Amino acid sequence: LYYDFENGRQKIYQRTLTRMSHIESNRLLTGDVGEERQEFEKSCSDFKRMLKWFRVVNDRKVSPEIMRRHIDFIRHETQNNYTVVIIDSLHKLPFKNFSERRTGIDAWLRQLESIRDEMQVSFLVISELSRGDNGSYRDTPHMGVFKGSGDIEYSADNALVLYPDWDQQDGSVVERSNNLWLVASREHSPGLVARYQLDYPYWGFIESSAG
Repeated sequence: LYYDFENGRQKIYQRTLTRMSHIESNRLLTGDVGEERQEFEKSCSDFKRMLKWFRVVNDRKVSPEIMRRHIDFIRHETQNNYTVVIIDSLHKLPFKNFSERRTGIDAWLRQLESIRDEMQVSFLVISELSRGDNGSYRDTPHMGVFKGSGDIEYSADNALVLYPDWDQQDGSVVERSNNLWLVASREHSPGLVARYQLDYPYWGFIESSAG
């Protein structure tokens, strides 16, 4: 289950198919796939099969109870008790009003913990980050970079940060390297996990070296 409050269902599906086929999204939209027709058709077939298990939800009025019903539904549909739920992003989940944003985020984290424990669900929760003192993301990450919540430190089994390792103001940069850091974990020591190159324009990453 992919709860998307950022891009819209169609864009998520387009980017997924682009990543699978390695054909630019603008060519997919126009049907201009040329000599890659066979790869395109195979990727479309694989993607259609994947949709049995991959559902994008855009309901901005989602609540913990509605989320539980969604999980029950996809378990019934797939005849599988194991579910992965992606939240994109934590800061776009519905709150009563903007002034309650921080307490609302922490309340949602407690609800997600409860669902995880009750229903044996794995959550991947995407969070916004706070910039460093110089306005960039170049500093060594720590738990304080997660914006607007003190409870992430206590809720997350693993807290990871993907930081750009290039000057975001330099539009000429072609090879955009990104570092994946483990900043907190219940089982592992913090540190650099791996480096990734942006697989432009295919909406993906290529692992370049392990940390």
